Amino acid sequence: MTVWTRQTILRRASAADIPMIMEMERRPGYDLFVGRWDDAQHLRNISKSGYLYLVHDGSEGLPIAFAALSGLGHRDGDVLINRMIVRTPGTGTGKLFLRAIMSLAFEGAPTYRLWLRVLPDNLRALHVYRTQGFRDERVVPNGGVRSDGVRVDLLLMSILREDWDARTDALEF
Repeated sequence: MTVWTRQTILRRASAADIPMIMEMERRPGYDLFVGRWDDAQHLRNISKSGYLYLVHDGSEGLPIAFAALSGLGHRDGDVLINRMIVRTPGTGTGKLFLRAIMSLAFEGAPTYRLWLRVLPDNLRALHVYRTQGFRDERVVPNGGVRSDGVRVDLLLMSILREDWDARTDALEF
């Protein structure tokens, strides 16, 4: 049996991880759901106050999942998951990675609200977010622009601290 702990799944990304992060962003189909940042954007963000880049390394020591969070330490307690990418969807990695991010946000910081934006037709991501307690807040019509230039609606979702606290016993770590 594999034992999963919060201590082993997450690590802070460094500038050395950016090429692997960009490779994950550029996998087929990801440009329509996640978008792509160039290396300059990643370098700016990874060193910005309030930003946190996280990776989950696979058995070969290479990142298999990546997330960028912002808003850490802000007085309102709202933390945004700017992006979350899993190298191989459908393996359960995304669910475990998201749980670890949630744990870090709520147990390791004074977060009140963890939120994200997702395309309403990204059914796999919606399933993961909803099963982990995120609730739909509202749709922002034409709130995003895909890498192909097409404007798309964005669904805002969040989980509040009190919802996390109520769920913590139900989550299996």
